Amino acid sequence: MDQLPANNKGRFRANAEPIPVPSSESPRVLHWDEWLFGDAGRIAALAEEVASLLLPPAVTPGRAPRSDAAQRRRLAVETLVANLIVVIQSPMRYASLAVPMASTKGSRYDRRAFSREVLRACVMAMHEAGFLTVTEAIFRQQRTTVSPTESFRLLVQKHGVTLGDIGRVLGCETIELWAAVPKHQRKERIEYRDTQETERLRAAMETINTHLSSADIRYGGQPLHPVGHLVRKFRAGGVGEPHGFNLHGRLYGGVWETLPKSQRHLLTIDGEELCDLDFSAMFVRLAYCRQGVQPPAGDLYAIPGLAGFRTALKPVVNSLFFRQKEATRLPAEAREALPGDWTMGRVKAAVAALHPAIVPLFDTNVGMELFAAEAEILVAVLLALFAAGITALNMHDGILVAQSKRKYAMETMRRVSFEKTGFVFEVSEKSVIRPLGE
Repeated sequence: MDQLPANNKGRFRANAEPIPVPSSESPRVLHWDEWLFGDAGRIAALAEEVASLLLPPAVTPGRAPRSDAAQRRRLAVETLVANLIVVIQSPMRYASLAVPMASTKGSRYDRRAFSREVLRACVMAMHEAGFLTVTEAIFRQQRTTVSPTESFRLLVQKHGVTLGDIGRVLGCETIELWAAVPKHQRKERIEYRDTQETERLRAAMETINTHLSSADIRYGGQPLHPVGHLVRKFRAGGVGEPHGFNLHGRLYGGVWETLPKSQRHLLTIDGEELCDLDFSAMFVRLAYCRQGVQPPAGDLYAIPGLAGFRTALKPVVNSLFFRQKEATRLPAEAREALPGDWTMGRVKAAVAALHPAIVPLFDTNVGMELFAAEAEILVAVLLALFAAGITALNMHDGILVAQSKRKYAMETMRRVSFEKTGFVFEVSEKSVIRPLGE
């Protein structure tokens, strides 16, 4: 995780109070978005005032500040300001902003308008000026987070800045490739060469993001702006190893994806409440498709002897496709939830008896390829609905769509599944969860 340089530790002081978050809500952390900027005069004026109140950076005696360095600092301040405005005004009620502070080598994923060193210096300067508070990183546990102070909030009110004043710089990469880095035991984005395949993938994401950026998506009646920038995250075996774009590839970046199920009812599209549609037993169904076999009818997770334990059983069944050697123990959560006489061996045998056609895929680590197949279907569903003028929000193996578009969306999901696999996938509607009293 990101940490402050050793020579800067201890510099941050709690010299101002962050904006409070109601105790009844779990505080959310907004992740840094270096592609945000102010697309109106008000936010530019706010950023200029903030910058004018910061201590100037150290300059070698006898030398004038470089104009390009001043420009990078100004852009860093403006981007910080834009992110902090999202923290303050988003209906998602963020409590803080996670900021990457560690220095990294520039890559295709970076905006390159300013370096991490410049960003770090601006964070420190804004902290010293009383515009934000800082919670330092804890190694391998949490990133550095910053919270806007009352002083900053008052400046935002003074300039009349709103979420509508925030835009996005073009050029953000939407096709990410991640690899494991054994030294740090974590995954990092790595460079890759573009091909016809990556250009096809990127073109699809551009269409999706362009549509979403102009859609009327609200949360609790307030515009959800910015709505997020979707990316597809693919996996590679390791840094330097041969790779393609056939592993994982799920979509991430939509702020709605992080919402608890109990709060999704607050989302609307074009003023309508949403329905939650998904492909039934998607993972097992994809395994059948890979074997070229029609899945049986009914719930594919309905294992004889475990009626009523579907929630605990589903991740165990799916885990069989992510192993390179035979599993011998149930995950801790499953052990607590399933009846005591059910072991991993017994569960696996029961799944094999119900689904003999897909047993050859157990313990082959084919899961990441199934993820990619799932994502390809979902992207195609989104593109088909957008082409028909219907906005939908991705939810990994399903979508959120306006109630009036429910029938058309379900038909589209079935049609696309057949086009992609040769089999029609079952589509179901999840119940909307609402707090008691609503």
